[in-house]
Amino acid sequence: MKKFALSFTLLFILLVFQSFAQRTIEKQNLLWTRYLLKVRISDQYLFRHEVEERTYWFPWRQHQVVLRSLLERKLGQGWSVGGGFTYFQHSLPNSPVGEVIQKKLELRPQLELIYQQSITSKLILQHRYWYEWRFFQKEPQGFEHVANRVRYRLELSYIPHPKITLKAFDEIHLHLASTITSNVFDQNRVGGSIIFMPEPNFGLELGYLNWYQQKPSGKDFYSRNITRITLHHQLKFAKK
Repeated sequence: MKKFALSFTLLFILLVFQSFAQRTIEKQNLLWTRYLLKVRISDQYLFRHEVEERTYWFPWRQHQVVLRSLLERKLGQGWSVGGGFTYFQHSLPNSPVGEVIQKKLELRPQLELIYQQSITSKLILQHRYWYEWRFFQKEPQGFEHVANRVRYRLELSYIPHPKITLKAFDEIHLHLASTITSNVFDQNRVGGSIIFMPEPNFGLELGYLNWYQQKPSGKDFYSRNITRITLHHQLKFAKK
């Protein structure tokens, strides 16, 4: 299983370098504010739910609203698996200039596989593999399946203090089995954050990420500089 994680890591890193060779880029600045709830149901099961508001900065305008729920199960030896569902509301067009012309909905069932390695007592490396089905709202009603997408995230966490965690990550998205032909490479996200947990069940996270995304044309790109603020809330029902 470790060889499997390493092979995927090398493949996705190669695709990231190839994608950044493109030149035509539109820059945008965004603010993401998120509430992240984690409920420890038992020693094996964890429920996660998040609500996120994504807006443009300068000028301010709504970009996306995201609701995501996922149930995760530990498999042992650092592995866990999960499944869930995401609701997206896209405010179109994808530009901070001008009024919102359309609000388009997207539904995403998803599967998740995570492998976590403890390098030292304070340093943790995590591989996350994510597979999702993308269904977009169509006119006059209903939804249509547009694409499947695979995502891989490599994340390094450093814990200098029990209440503080530093994170750095890189995540790539690829379209598979889809009607999308021009942008098989969808996007890459790279960034970092600091998490402060003054209480075991409550804390704040401040982060930055660059969202580098290929437009549907396949020739043009977005480079989005994003400030992300997260409120962490944890509940535990598992008995010791």
